[in-house]
Amino acid sequence: MSGGEVVDVREFFFDVEGAPERAHEPDALGTLQSSFETWSPLLLGVRLVAHNIACERTILTRTAPLTPWGPWTDTLRLAKARYPRLPAYSLGELCGMFGIVPDVEGRTWHDGLYDAVACARLAMFLDSELGAS
Repeated sequence: MSGGEVVDVREFFFDVEGAPERAHEPDALGTLQSSFETWSPLLLGVRLVAHNIACERTILTRTAPLTPWGPWTDTLRLAKARYPRLPAYSLGELCGMFGIVPDVEGRTWHDGLYDAVACARLAMFLDSELGAS
């Protein structure tokens, strides 16, 4: 992120039993554990953002329990704290309400990359709102 915009995105596929077919493409990195040295440096020492962080935090913690992941930012908790009376708090609803729906070519809601970009934009929006009050 730079200047309030998402400027660099990366997407990795892993071999996971029962995963969608794309995870078994030739460019899959292998399992989370076997490819740890490839992807983990991108996540270490940086702010990790997710909308309801439980899933992401659990996956990373189970993959590498001794790794100091975080700091974590949960956009769901931030939104509820900042705007306690909204009618809905899903990632899509919040981005729509705040006019920050991302445009990622060929992608839409519930696609991992799309949701990651939406979550980053929501975090930046909520951060700017918190600074303004």
